[in-house]
Amino acid sequence: MADLEGLMIKRKRKSKGLTQAQLCKKIGLSQAPIHHLENGKESISLSNLRAICDELGLEVIITEKREAK
Repeated sequence: MADLEGLMIKRKRKSKGLTQAQLCKKIGLSQAPIHHLENGKESISLSNLRAICDELGLEVIITEKREAK
């Protein structure tokens, strides 16, 4: 997961007034995956990403890579 996605998730979480612990409790995850995602330390599973995004009102979009010319 790119740093930009983690930053977007962190900003959205904070704008909703949630701590990482509160978000984790709502979606049934441990705090480590969210901490790592927000800080760009490691990627996260698609199912966990979807749960986080669903709770925060974000959408996961997968697109095809563009070929280099």
